[in-house]
Amino acid sequence: MSTDRSFIKNSFITFTRQISNIVIGMLLLSVLGKYLGDEGFGDYTLLTLFPTVLLTFLTLGVNTSTIYFVSRKEVDLNTVFNNNIIIGTLLSIISVFVGLVAVIFFSEQLFKDTPLSLVYLSLLAVPFLFLREYFQTVFQGLQDFKAFNTLMVQNQLSILSFAVIFVIFLDYGLKGALSAFILGNAITVITMIYKLVRHHSVSFKWNSFSWEYFKKSVNYGLKAHVSNFASFLNYRTVVFILGYFSTGNAAVGRYSAAMNLGERLSIFAVSFSSVLYPKISSTNSEEDRNRITSIVSRNVFLITIIMAMVAFVLSDFIVYTIFNKSFTETPLLLKIMLPGFALLAVEKVLSNDIAGRGKPELNMWLSIYNVIFNVILNLFMVPAFGVIGAAISTTITYFFSFILKIIIFKRLTGEGYLNFLLVKKSDFLIYKTLLQKLRAR
Repeated sequence: MSTDRSFIKNSFITFTRQISNIVIGMLLLSVLGKYLGDEGFGDYTLLTLFPTVLLTFLTLGVNTSTIYFVSRKEVDLNTVFNNNIIIGTLLSIISVFVGLVAVIFFSEQLFKDTPLSLVYLSLLAVPFLFLREYFQTVFQGLQDFKAFNTLMVQNQLSILSFAVIFVIFLDYGLKGALSAFILGNAITVITMIYKLVRHHSVSFKWNSFSWEYFKKSVNYGLKAHVSNFASFLNYRTVVFILGYFSTGNAAVGRYSAAMNLGERLSIFAVSFSSVLYPKISSTNSEEDRNRITSIVSRNVFLITIIMAMVAFVLSDFIVYTIFNKSFTETPLLLKIMLPGFALLAVEKVLSNDIAGRGKPELNMWLSIYNVIFNVILNLFMVPAFGVIGAAISTTITYFFSFILKIIIFKRLTGEGYLNFLLVKKSDFLIYKTLLQKLRAR
């Protein structure tokens, strides 16, 4: 029971920090949307997506394996710290090189309406994205969720602060927005290193690199890596497809605005999943694993559906309050994609459970299927129906992915569908306990 309390406490801490993240993220979207417009916001989406794709493509799953091995206390923390710095630095150099090759040979296809000077500038973010990813998973593995969530809030706040300075006060436009993204991540990495050195007594030495741990982390992580990369492509490939088939990047901006707003529905899934993965990894009891994940899954499903219904009714107000009138199609796009986002929230919870049981290959194969299905669907729908077709494709893909994921989870755990999808009367006691604690404060 004490472990349940700890899990709920960590999830609640993560949730409250995620609320802060959402508020800051909404303010950032508002600054970018209002001052860059739909065209400029589309450019910004492509420019920040490019280094993120390179990161996701070349992490080798070291970030995922870090959570797994640190939470199980199978590897010395100092070894993890040193390996992650060295691997992150080397992989970021390789990623920048791959990015340069992509820009030189494929810029007409990928960035035909985006300033190439800014595409090159975006590559400066790559080293900071790698190190941020590799260090934040150390905090997850340690289950130090206070530090983990504080750092995530700081990352968003840093980007927002620089965006206000560069975009609003100095009027640097798109270049200022991209610079804010780079500097915000750089400051977060510096803070992470400081916290790990000061509070966890780690130190860096080049000669302390562990080949043994490197092999273990890659062997485990590659399965999750393929899954994560395929999932990422599933969510983001449509942006490049829209950019290719559209004149200018206004359609990209409108779609990305709806996508960013819709993904905020995953707040509960992200909060619980961040805690769930290390929890499941470190729990040996199959009964406890099934019980915890079932409680999380069905409650995330209920809450996300309620939030989606509210967002559907208020979509026009939300979009035009945060952005501006140039985002004409965004409210409709958001309405189309909301059902898919509600299903995606549950899928995230189940995916983290499956990975935490040491079965990341199951997520991998489903993710590969999803990205192939999504790309084929978008290649048909986008030329025929434009950005509306992209939104419909997204929801269809999320629906089929959800159906397959719950089938996989049921077969893996033996849990009944209703047990992890339909909220129970006993769950409301959890809400009652949380409310009592909040009132006590």
